[in-house]
Amino acid sequence: MQRDTQFFDLLEACAETGCPVCRLSLMTARRYLADILYEFVNDPGIRDGIRHARGYCNEHAWWMANDRVHQLGIALIQQDMVETILAATEPLRNGRNARQSAQELLKRLQPTAECPVCAHVRTMEDIVLCALLKYIGDPDLAAALENSDGLCLAHFSRALELMNDADTLKRLMALQRNTLTRLRDELAEFIRKNDYRFRDEEFGKEGDSWRRAIGIVSSGRGVRHLHCAQAQV
Repeated sequence: MQRDTQFFDLLEACAETGCPVCRLSLMTARRYLADILYEFVNDPGIRDGIRHARGYCNEHAWWMANDRVHQLGIALIQQDMVETILAATEPLRNGRNARQSAQELLKRLQPTAECPVCAHVRTMEDIVLCALLKYIGDPDLAAALENSDGLCLAHFSRALELMNDADTLKRLMALQRNTLTRLRDELAEFIRKNDYRFRDEEFGKEGDSWRRAIGIVSSGRGVRHLHCAQAQV
């Protein structure tokens, strides 16, 4: 089977700590924002998307604020957004009570599209997950996934949503259960060594198991999931 870019990206991400799809998701978001600030600040389509979303989401807006090189580009985007908000809050015609006026203003201020970075990342996450499912039987990727921390709960759930093959499901389930079992055992060993009777024993790989468990249960720091199945209440 012909290997593509996503295959090698996954292979490389598996060698790092945490869910490999989370790692690629974060890389995608950072690259997308960097590309916008470097090259597409004045692109009409980009600007329009930001306006409809009423700016970037909190997470991605503050990622952008960490960029120390493209502050002018950030200022241009924010100036456009401030103008957009001002236009949306222009005085209303007379004849409405306060409640009606407030509701009309609120309607004007509501976003009509999601954060452009979130939308881009969601699309790219699906591409990566489809590649993972496509190549999961490849010996190199299978070994890399087996030695990785496995998928976080959100990306595992999304992979199940994209599933359409029984053999692939079997492989994915085996992978996920193996990595979760290993993590469970490492957590148990970490807890054991924190017992006063065994505190003289040095920590091994289990030493950061509690931190890795956070990433597997709740995803990597800064990763947002907007397309995962909603909990049934």
